Amino acid sequence: MKFNKRPKINVEEIRELIVKDKVELPKYASPLINLANRFAQATRPEVVGQMSELVKKCPYKDFEEWKRWYLSKYPNAIEVATNKIMNMLSRFKETIDKLDKETVRK
Repeated sequence: MKFNKRPKINVEEIRELIVKDKVELPKYASPLINLANRFAQATRPEVVGQMSELVKKCPYKDFEEWKRWYLSKYPNAIEVATNKIMNMLSRFKETIDKLDKETVRK
């Protein structure tokens, strides 16, 4: 019997392999950050590069080397993306402060 299936690894396992320090976020922080990112389009290829292509172009196979290589190509990408998300979160906060029960009901 021959099996040609590739081993599967889930996102949590990948995160454990590449993240040295586990980040503890407040409750609801992650979905809010992700939503703000979607609205701000902070991780679009124009901002951070086309990841699928960059992974192919990178001459290194180890994550730390890839990270060093990526940051040499896009030194400001993380800062720009972070600022875009923070700006959108500020806009969310302004909107949330204006919401009341009647608005929610409508």
